[in-house]
Amino acid sequence: MAVLHVIRGQSSLPSIPIIRECTVLGRHPDCELVLDNIAISRQHAQILESHGSYFLEDLRSRNGTFLNEVQIEGRSELKDGDLIRICDATIKFDLNSSASHIELPPVDPTRKAGLDGPTGVEIDSVDESRIFILPDSFSEPDFESSSTIRRRAEFPRPNDSRIIAQPEVKLRGILEIARALGGQLEVDAVLPKLLSTLFNIFPVADQGFVLLKDADSDKLKVKATQARGGVKADAVAVSMTVVRYVMKTGESVLSENIMDDTRFKSSTSLGRMGVRSMMCVPLLDENEESLGIIQIVSRSENHSFDENDLDLLESLAMQASLAIQNARLHEEALERRAFERDLEFATQVQLGFLPKTRPKVPGYVFGDYYEAALRVGGDYFDYIPLPDGRLAITIADVAGKGMPAALLMARLYSSTRLQLLTSNSPAQAISRLNAEIASSGLGHRFITFLCMVLNPKTHELSVVNAGHLPPVLRSRDGKISSFGREQASLPLGIVPDLAYQEAAIQVTAGDTIIAFTDGATEAMNADKKIFGRSRLESIVAAENGDVDETLQKITTEVGEFIADDATRDDLCLIGIRRSE
Repeated sequence: MAVLHVIRGQSSLPSIPIIRECTVLGRHPDCELVLDNIAISRQHAQILESHGSYFLEDLRSRNGTFLNEVQIEGRSELKDGDLIRICDATIKFDLNSSASHIELPPVDPTRKAGLDGPTGVEIDSVDESRIFILPDSFSEPDFESSSTIRRRAEFPRPNDSRIIAQPEVKLRGILEIARALGGQLEVDAVLPKLLSTLFNIFPVADQGFVLLKDADSDKLKVKATQARGGVKADAVAVSMTVVRYVMKTGESVLSENIMDDTRFKSSTSLGRMGVRSMMCVPLLDENEESLGIIQIVSRSENHSFDENDLDLLESLAMQASLAIQNARLHEEALERRAFERDLEFATQVQLGFLPKTRPKVPGYVFGDYYEAALRVGGDYFDYIPLPDGRLAITIADVAGKGMPAALLMARLYSSTRLQLLTSNSPAQAISRLNAEIASSGLGHRFITFLCMVLNPKTHELSVVNAGHLPPVLRSRDGKISSFGREQASLPLGIVPDLAYQEAAIQVTAGDTIIAFTDGATEAMNADKKIFGRSRLESIVAAENGDVDETLQKITTEVGEFIADDATRDDLCLIGIRRSE
């Protein structure tokens, strides 16, 4: 396993294994390796893995990336023991390391939340100078402890012998929370209002905060804080051991007197922060899964929280959980609506790149078919008239599906036209196109590409194949063959300085040429069987050479083969027939 070891400079972790195709290094908390220096760019550099090889690439950073003290441009292959320098940080690349040797650092008690570390807490829209993570010890309770742990299923019942909050107090609190949160349809508006209302209900409370689990990263984020006396009041203490316990178990924690609480006897952090009493309650969804927590603390030596307060806070947390879930559902609905609008626009834009009409070349008939697996896709084809009267026919398949592939397809459209119109030969054009794609910082995106240039005067067809499926040639007598296979090379975007070769064939009267993407031959049905090239060639051989009928037959049989299976890929077909 390849591992990065930070041997100098401040970072989120001393060592990280490289387990993804793309590992980003930078100052932003979302980077795989977070480097804490303002001179380092948010996304500074990345390491790309491809078939066991690793490459270092600078991401247009301000201060550059150095490999063995040489500043890199583009990508540079990494070797075992190489040293990467990013500003004041030095990282060693270890090609063969054991994961068991990778250790997480201890939690720094002065460390601010917001760094992507073992605490899993990040700051979101709050003043991080007021948040302190405390490395408190927290053990299982005993009968002499002044703490209480209680599950939702163990809430006091009316006939319970335990002391409970007076019903009118609980009802008044619930109504106040309902009024405060009613009509709020944004989570970021719900939570500060929740804390403000809790401070009205609990006059003993001095500090409080709400943590919510982020749906994307599955980490806790501080979403709201409050301290009595105003927003700029004292720093709020976050005891992560208590938070983790409540999140994991779904149990509420009450400590009436932290100083006498046997579970906190080995910790002095909360005491140093002046915390005397604390309640921490989970926010649960309808499946009893933890959404986050509410924690409020008191610094008063004369007043503390008791079981009545805990019972009331648990009831209020139920109301708050419903409000949070409703707000999230509303936000998700708005996001889906906006995404659908954007996707519809992207679909129209992508279709705008595809040819609107087929070429009109004397003696030739053209046909084409395009269908994206999703709303947008990565398959591409084009007809490009060249200045000398020749016609370039291109077809390509960008790795992947959906929006990323569609964006790369849009770039491919313009770059292909530029290179074909400014180059001396198809081979030179595709070699230049490959160099552009390989140096564009697109990570592991590669493109299979086929370019055919037809001279309608001489009926010669020049072919450059960059890792694409060879086209099928059907002669007048129904014989099937393929061409250009021997001269085919790697897909675009893998080797920057690759020189592509071209092949040439003579197109005779009655010949039909079918070019296609792997959405046809690699279409898979529910039994995990693929459609295959032989099926496609059989269809082409059985047809009489009419281009439109042949393409329609292929698409029909591919559709029937996969039925409604969700594994369908983008599908693109081009047909060329010389009629005379």
